[in-house]
This record gives sequence, C-alpha cells and structure tokens, in this order.
Amino acid sequence: MRTSWIGCGVLLCALATSGSAFAASIDAVRLGPNDEVVPIVAPGDQIGISCDALQVAQQSSDVRVVLTVSAIPGDSMPAYQKVLATDQQLNKGSLQVTVPNTPEIGNHTYDLTIYVMDKKGSQTCDAGHVKVAQSVVVPKNPG
Repeated sequence: MRTSWIGCGVLLCALATSGSAFAASIDAVRLGPNDEVVPIVAPGDQIGISCDALQVAQQSSDVRVVLTVSAIPGDSMPAYQKVLATDQQLNKGSLQVTVPNTPEIGNHTYDLTIYVMDKKGSQTCDAGHVKVAQSVVVPKNPG
C-alpha cells in the first residue's frame, strides 16, 4: 500500500515538472472543428461505418459502399477511380465493410459514399475518408 502511494507521488511530481512541455505538444496536434482524422487501413480489414442514411436502412435495403479515389496533387492514380465494397453486413444503423483487396488499391486515400436504396426511394451519405496502405504493420511485443 505504502509503495503504491510513493509511486503515485513520484508520478505526480514527474508530471508537474514536465507539464508545460506536455501541454505544448498537445496544443501542436489539437484539431480544429473542420479537421478530419483519416484512418489508415489495409486491404481485407473490416471498418465500421455509421451515417444518417444507414439509420433508416432495413435488412431488405440495398446498401452499397463506393470508395472513390481522392487524389492529392502529385499522387499516382490507379487504373480505376471507384471501387465497390461488396463484403458488408448491416446491423442496427451501422455497417461493417471489408476493405476490398484489389490490385493497386494500396497507398491511396478514398472518399467513402454510402447509397441506401429500398422501395421508398434512395438516400446517400458521405462517410468520410480512409487511407488504404499496402499493409498495416503491427508492432511485436518485446516481452
């Protein structure tokens, strides 16, 4: 018990002395109201998507996820501009999608667009961006 209190005291002292440096590094990465965090995924990874059009989708709805290449000036373009993600599962207003494993899909950023079609009509929503890497490296535990 006494050791844990001493350990907590040492930790608090270390945080107090490095607090201003730590706060400065947090300010450097603070996001603005219009900034977007773009997740990096690999082909074959599953991603979860939620948007307004999915909130009204039923199991019988035709839901399509289209990845459109979002080229940055200087980026090389793959042989296609759009990819349809076909491996998906709709569940209570959200969608689980597997990132397609197609040639040249890696090292590009994509806009995600969701199309929901049923007997009542169709709806669409923008689900943000995703960057597809060639593969994601998981660090090994040294211990």
